[in-house]
Amino acid sequence: MRFGAAKRAPGKSVSEEQTGSITRHSSGFDQFCSLLEKSENLSILDMSGVSQANISFITGFGHRISNDDIMGTMFDCFGNDFLQSQQAASNAQRFLDQTLTFPEASFDGALVWDAFQFLTSPLIEQAIAHLFRVMRPGGIMLLFFSSNEKATRIPVCSYRIRDRKTITQIPRGSMYQRGQYFNNRMLERLFENASSIKFFLTRDHLRELIVRR
Repeated sequence: MRFGAAKRAPGKSVSEEQTGSITRHSSGFDQFCSLLEKSENLSILDMSGVSQANISFITGFGHRISNDDIMGTMFDCFGNDFLQSQQAASNAQRFLDQTLTFPEASFDGALVWDAFQFLTSPLIEQAIAHLFRVMRPGGIMLLFFSSNEKATRIPVCSYRIRDRKTITQIPRGSMYQRGQYFNNRMLERLFENASSIKFFLTRDHLRELIVRR
């Protein structure tokens, strides 16, 4: 079992008891769990950093879990200005060099959460290509994107599993500027190489996706 080192935003705690956390229902995660129930000995990637709650939940199904704190890597590479800093080629390359550095076809499932919504083109397409590289054929990915068209700034969060239908969002600092709004058509283009995409539109302005490799 492999556990990656958790990364944190400078000066920001990712404690699971942090004030301001929000517990919410997730239909997308509920469907992701159907894979866990129907299969054995899967390898799952959690891109929200090391969490005992998430480790216990995934291993409780008899599966393995690995971690890659993609938001922590963003803080390290881009500082507190995600939108502008990632436009520098050196920053973008540093991010790609430190993200998803697992061997090819390592995972059957990936909990990406909402990290990709902070990336802009061409970095988001490159990150998705990295993700597809480490996924096995038929593997599924859970991703979140804000569905609030009017929001220009959105919170950076870590995600902790409560049960198969409930997750907790834990803030990791202030609101951050969103690079672009991802509607369904744009997301379909980003994941055009996937075998299938399923959308879940929630009441709290979060678009959930199940993407199958």
